Amino acid sequence: MNPLRLHRVAALLPLLLPLAAAANIIPSVASITAVGPAFTWAYALELSADQDVRSGPLPGVPVVPSQALGFGSFLTIFDFAGYVAGSCTSPSGWVCLVQNVGYRPSDVMPDDDPGITNVTWHYASGPDISGQPNGVSLGLFSAQSIYGNAELESYAARGFKNSGLSAGTVAANVGLVSAPTGTPVPEPATLALTGMALLLMGGLQGRRARARTD
Repeated sequence: MNPLRLHRVAALLPLLLPLAAAANIIPSVASITAVGPAFTWAYALELSADQDVRSGPLPGVPVVPSQALGFGSFLTIFDFAGYVAGSCTSPSGWVCLVQNVGYRPSDVMPDDDPGITNVTWHYASGPDISGQPNGVSLGLFSAQSIYGNAELESYAARGFKNSGLSAGTVAANVGLVSAPTGTPVPEPATLALTGMALLLMGGLQGRRARARTD
């Protein structure tokens, strides 16, 4: 490659890397705790270094225009099965919203079953929160479900880029996180019995095949 071209690529890398590494608001399950007949699902939210969280309203529609800078940051966990009404909690400045469709940024398409409740944590008031220089914890956010079993569901988030050529613009994120499900998870004993049955069936089929060959 031309040395001049290599030099130009190297000069652009510091600007391109923040765009490629953008991760936005990332949820992970911190704990699932039985509380009476329900389960409290606690999520730790992390803000990546190249993102900011900004306060602001949300529109009256479930799809938030990605280039509309006036709306605030949020994170939605979709299809949070068995949600217990009024159980949502969040740190100061954040509010919890529940709805069956949305909220999501307009430029991402997470899986969203309109028959199952979604949980949105929205940064409604407070100063900007920056992820620089190494990313920051946004705290613990929780909601209760009548279910303690987990499966992967979609989440979507809205933040603001704080570095590179696109600093100040909206950043959308979509991914998967564990959430409650009404689908029962087989007990270990059930799984073991199923495995033994499959092995026995395989052995019988092998014997029959050998008998036909003989």
